[in-house]
Amino acid sequence: MTSFGDADIQRIRAAVAALVDEHHLPGISVGVVSGDELVYAEGFGYADIESQRPQDPALRQRIGSITKTMTALCAMALVEEVRLSLDDRVVDHLPDVRFHGPAEQVTVRHVLTHTSGIGEVPMPEDIRKMDDTLWSDVDAEVPGVPEAYPNGITIEVPPGSKWAYANHAFVLLGEIVARTEKTPIEQVLRRRVFEPLGMANTDCLDRPHPDLTTGYHRPPSEDQRELMARIGQEPPQEEPSDGHNIRGRYQRVRGAAAGAVQSTIPDMARYASALLRKSAGIVRPETFDTMLAPQWCPDERLQNIGLAFFREHRFGRFTFGHGGGVTGGWNTHLGVLPDDGLAVLVHLNLAYEKFDEIDGRILQAVLDAPDPKPLGAPIDPAILAAAPGVYEAAPGTLTNYRIIGATGRVQISLRDGELWLHARRGPWKQGARMLPADANDPAFFVLDRGEPEPPHIALLLDGTRAVAGLRFDRLVEMVRNDHVEPWA
Repeated sequence: MTSFGDADIQRIRAAVAALVDEHHLPGISVGVVSGDELVYAEGFGYADIESQRPQDPALRQRIGSITKTMTALCAMALVEEVRLSLDDRVVDHLPDVRFHGPAEQVTVRHVLTHTSGIGEVPMPEDIRKMDDTLWSDVDAEVPGVPEAYPNGITIEVPPGSKWAYANHAFVLLGEIVARTEKTPIEQVLRRRVFEPLGMANTDCLDRPHPDLTTGYHRPPSEDQRELMARIGQEPPQEEPSDGHNIRGRYQRVRGAAAGAVQSTIPDMARYASALLRKSAGIVRPETFDTMLAPQWCPDERLQNIGLAFFREHRFGRFTFGHGGGVTGGWNTHLGVLPDDGLAVLVHLNLAYEKFDEIDGRILQAVLDAPDPKPLGAPIDPAILAAAPGVYEAAPGTLTNYRIIGATGRVQISLRDGELWLHARRGPWKQGARMLPADANDPAFFVLDRGEPEPPHIALLLDGTRAVAGLRFDRLVEMVRNDHVEPWA
């Protein structure tokens, strides 16, 4: 277990305060767990800008998709009890849900690893109303799972052939758990996770709470406006509360198992401590080891996934965990560093596209890690010649929805003996220089953007050493398309 003292606290405090000022954050709470102890917890800024209520770690945060890890633990407890199997077919548990495509091939394991073939929306016609498939007004009755998908759910690509984050797949998993338990998923989570760990200020009821921080968001970016125009949406007319942050409205998750939990830093510290102890009895240690073992891992150097938990190396340490984003105004991350006996919790009451950078800076401060240094090696001449071109996600509109919104197609160009990557949209739109990142692999690069955790890219070479595709952090993979004209 890593020791933690006053100097560490001062370093973290200074780093977070600087981030609040630099990014004009409404409020943020940070917690650090060492072993079974919450050794640091502090709030910065405001939980509510209008009333100037101070941010406080004891206040509630919507933790979003971190909920999925809790749902997964409940599912794995049922696997231990031989009431569920990772190889069970989803259709056998949900015969009243309508599917399109090869649904008979989708297993519980596919759902837990986001390889089910389900995309960001259940049906192609839902592209123009994506938010309506995930969120409901706070006073609206949330329908049951069969009723929530009246037109069915599309399995867009063969299960196990492609990774694509799928909220709706975890809605189905929650329904499978609830039906197996004959108990609503909210009660299953309370009985199997919250109560055993003493998480008294945590629930999955998905309702406004007096101790919930107010969520905020930013005006749509130029790229977001362009995408909204493409699908016929008008940008909302909203005024920031403080010149930067727009007050959000509470919307319920249509599928509690995918992201409805509210919690606090002290309660999430109990959860993180349990994860450091291989779930502290929620499941057996060997079952937890199975959950952390790589399940979809094309490249160990890049982010990959076990059963619900993401795995990656950050600042030279192996970490696992999950993030959460809630429409209207919350971003959250839970990162566990088992070799250090540490976990880091970040609760931001702002839906923010630069949250990963903020989370990285905070982790860097916790670890007192230096900024990354480039390898300093020249690029292999064969790679310089082969890499330039245009790359795009493999076919699948629903399973590519996030990639389309984040980057769209990317282009690699050769400039003055260097490789540069440009994206259609997002942070790489203006270009980023590609630097060699592995002395033993000339096809592995890092993007030089001055970030604490710069993105990595692996070039995929075919049998002739031509570059056939790209593989990024965040489990994104693209294929070369020589029929598209370069634009940058």
